[in-house]
Amino acid sequence: MNTNNFSRRQFLQSALCSGLLYGTGALPSVISSASALPAPLQNRLLVNLNLSGGPDLRHLIVPAYDSTPDSFGAKYWKHRDRAHQLASTGVTAQQRWEQDYYPITVGGQGWSSGMVDPGNLNGGTTFGIWREAGWLIDMVRSGNGALIFNAVGGTNRAHDLSSLMLSQGNVLSELNDRDRSGWGGRVARSAGGNSISLTSTPSSFCFGPKGLAPNYNPNAIDNFDLISVEDSRDIGLFDFNIESNQFYDFDDKMARAAKSYYAGLRQERVASVYQKFMDHEAKVREFGELIQGRLVTVPIPDVVQALYSNINGINIDPNDSGSTGRRVLRQRHLGYQIRNLYDIVAANDLLTPSVMSMSYGSWDSHGNQRQVPSILASDPHNPDVGRGIENGLKDIFGGQYGNNPSDASAFHSGFSALYASLPQADRNKIVITIAGEFGRQIRDNGDAGTDHGKGNLMLVLGEGVRGGVYGEMFPDDEVDKYDNTSLRTPDIDPRSEIDTFFSKVSDWVAPGSANAVFPRMASSYAGEAPLLELPGLFDNLMS
Repeated sequence: MNTNNFSRRQFLQSALCSGLLYGTGALPSVISSASALPAPLQNRLLVNLNLSGGPDLRHLIVPAYDSTPDSFGAKYWKHRDRAHQLASTGVTAQQRWEQDYYPITVGGQGWSSGMVDPGNLNGGTTFGIWREAGWLIDMVRSGNGALIFNAVGGTNRAHDLSSLMLSQGNVLSELNDRDRSGWGGRVARSAGGNSISLTSTPSSFCFGPKGLAPNYNPNAIDNFDLISVEDSRDIGLFDFNIESNQFYDFDDKMARAAKSYYAGLRQERVASVYQKFMDHEAKVREFGELIQGRLVTVPIPDVVQALYSNINGINIDPNDSGSTGRRVLRQRHLGYQIRNLYDIVAANDLLTPSVMSMSYGSWDSHGNQRQVPSILASDPHNPDVGRGIENGLKDIFGGQYGNNPSDASAFHSGFSALYASLPQADRNKIVITIAGEFGRQIRDNGDAGTDHGKGNLMLVLGEGVRGGVYGEMFPDDEVDKYDNTSLRTPDIDPRSEIDTFFSKVSDWVAPGSANAVFPRMASSYAGEAPLLELPGLFDNLMS
């Protein structure tokens, strides 16, 4: 926060409003005895990544190519050839499938659960995961990745309303319902921990309910346990440097004066109307000093630093599998969020997180959904620049499948870098949910993109997840939609609303919380129950 020419008012606004929190209740009142060393993760933790813009995850996970004319595999590749830019790359649909997607087969004779590689089963359904999403492939193959098909988080094609529905965990929300809590905030309140936003502006997903669990009011907001951490390495109030010449340094003079002023006020009797502010300033100052003292003992791993900056002045080649890291391709702020997440795990005994919120946008791929390096201007520092949504997919899921998750010398992207940097005991306590507000249509459009749709693929990932396929991957009733020109907006039909599976995640993080976090799941709920594709479909989602 050390910038030049701050006015006193600007200084306080920057220090108090953008640094830490929305309510002082999230900060501990007695913290001076905490250890300076990193602490193992003490409680289970939900990490939610919002893919704002409506991601086309039928580009990430696809049906196997099939030459049979009326098969799903034939229809998909015929009506998605522009979105995959087959003509521009000079490859056929079959070549694209064989070269760029890792095949996995589920179902069939002898299959009971989990993910099984091709060749081990008699029959079943084969699908492919984009090969550059190596970390996701590893999670799915190891049984720690749940792929939830035909899911719906927002029932409206408008970004703002569907995003609100997704964040609040309520498809019945309307635009005038912005004063309702988020489902992440409700999980945190139920777990007794804090809701921590890792983004520049806290998402409504993090907003807490009014009151204490389990009898809180989900239709009102109280953010006393919400902490905003946009930059974990610059947290708290800016302090002066006692070794600098403070006569010439305006920022240091302001910091010294403010620190002395508020310390003096705390020794005097002040009006009660100012007491909360005084408590706020004292807690933020003490807490910031404590966090900085902790993180100075926590070096940033090279594979994490490579997500947002150079390492020792060396530019990381994102396509070099022999590199110790890589630079994020499309949005560097994802790397900062991964770094913040890593730091907060190291300081979890101070911050007591139960929920963390992340965001990665720009998924509204109406045109040029897949661009390829061969048809783009070369950039020697970032040869993949402009690859459409595949950049984002690689940023999040990139890695080399088959690696030991703890191998820091391997090729890592976002979550792969995080997993390589955390001990197994910490990974065992983390569950990651990934969703966008809506999906895309099953046919591409005239601009080599896909337009807004309904159902989508959503993911639940973690060591405590019973991986597998949840829901019918490629429903037979979609086959006829591909050639039906009377359907201007052929969609993936939504079959399961987020209440039905994210409530299982909620129960894993905070046992017994599902009905409070998702009220429509309670047997006493008088309205229409949320959509569920099959009875009991998600009963075994979490172990």
